[in-house]
Amino acid sequence: MDKSQHLLEIELEKLKLRIESEPEQVLSSAERCATKASQIFYPQGVIRSLIIMSRCYWALMDYRKGLKTIREAYTKLTLVENDDDLPEILHIHALQFWGQAKYYSAQQYWIQSLEKSALVDQVETQIESLIGLGNVWRALGEYELAQSTHELAVKVSNSMCIPWLEGKARILLAWDQYLAGHYIDMLSVLDGAEEVLQHHDDKTWQAEIWDFRGLALLGLKRLDDAEKATQHAQQLVEEHNLMWMKAHSYISRARLELLRQQPAQSAALLRTAEKAAKSFDNGELLSQIYFQQSRVAEEVGDYKVALQTFKQYRRHAGEMLRVQTSREGNDKARTSKRLLELRAKKLIHRIHHQFANDANKQMNKMVSETHWWEQMMLYKMALSSANHSVIVIHHSNQQGIEICAELAHSFCNNNDLLTRLSPNKLGLLLAETASNAEHIHGILKQMLDMYPWQRRGILNDQPRVDLYNILAFPFTLEQLELTEMTETS
Repeated sequence: MDKSQHLLEIELEKLKLRIESEPEQVLSSAERCATKASQIFYPQGVIRSLIIMSRCYWALMDYRKGLKTIREAYTKLTLVENDDDLPEILHIHALQFWGQAKYYSAQQYWIQSLEKSALVDQVETQIESLIGLGNVWRALGEYELAQSTHELAVKVSNSMCIPWLEGKARILLAWDQYLAGHYIDMLSVLDGAEEVLQHHDDKTWQAEIWDFRGLALLGLKRLDDAEKATQHAQQLVEEHNLMWMKAHSYISRARLELLRQQPAQSAALLRTAEKAAKSFDNGELLSQIYFQQSRVAEEVGDYKVALQTFKQYRRHAGEMLRVQTSREGNDKARTSKRLLELRAKKLIHRIHHQFANDANKQMNKMVSETHWWEQMMLYKMALSSANHSVIVIHHSNQQGIEICAELAHSFCNNNDLLTRLSPNKLGLLLAETASNAEHIHGILKQMLDMYPWQRRGILNDQPRVDLYNILAFPFTLEQLELTEMTETS
């Protein structure tokens, strides 16, 4: 890669970070990058510029242009010697079809993306594809399949320490649970989403978390708590002008007021929601709003308004059904629906098995970070009868931490648990205490000290191994890191 190509790659990486916040400006910049890449005969640069352009069209909801652009990127793959960009290109194809409500075509491309991302080890695209497949199944009314797929996306992103994707998957999992009426589970999942997204400043996701939390609390009839949650969601929406969430937040507030026997306030909120939804919605939200307005009017005995709004609800719902039926009829992938579903299930089963028990490395004691912390808290609560210790292994090198994981796993018996606490930290929950734990800690430390790191290209970094009494072990990763900073200073 020469200097001009390297500078172009740096520019493209910077543009990626601004796609969601400034899609129009990024689109024009990406077009210039594509021209520049073509002029310096750098086809990989052209492909990556087209990928960014298609993502911008997705953000601008111009799905036809987005599909045309990503197809152009796909045709140019023959000009490069690798398939590194293929999984993402397939994923973006699926996104554009999803935007057009062509669910079977979207499903087809997400399945292909899932397959290809596994071959080139692109975990982020793999998780995005799982999330997409879950969304397709939810849209098609397959709520159990949607929930199990989003649960797998949460598990994979947690295992691979990708917090922003875990948060995204958790929000969508909460949606699945809301449709299934599992309100208590929703609250737990949303708490986890809030925790993993605390360093990711996406106001839309924050508003969604609070809005779904409010809906869960409404389902549980905890009206005071629901009011606080929906108010917080609405505050975020108003402060940051989140158009997509504005109508949602007002609908949730209207449902709350209706449950409180305040139909006048509910009606006023629904009128605001209707005004917000008309600026962007294709009928899905408006049909919900008109249905709620009909209920409110019926509640106060205004049957004329109830009939009018119910007719509007039926008109929008009927139009949506007509459009969806038409799109399904035009969706070429619909004919192979059964085969697509079987293929998707096989892939998901394989990924689930892979992360439950890695057959190649037999890392069956390696668990998700969430599960590890939950078990640690349970053992800690045993207090004086606690029979576990914690060993924390640090290594600043990515390859080094994987080697440490393999060595630490070889020490595990049936009652031990190992996890990746952070990109450079492992946690071993050891079913030993006192001298037995110290003995294992000493042997593990000695093995890691003796390991020929230089043969793996790791010259300077040496792992650090710390032993903790489980009762003295911190409650969170942040507390652990703070304790370590205090000890080293």
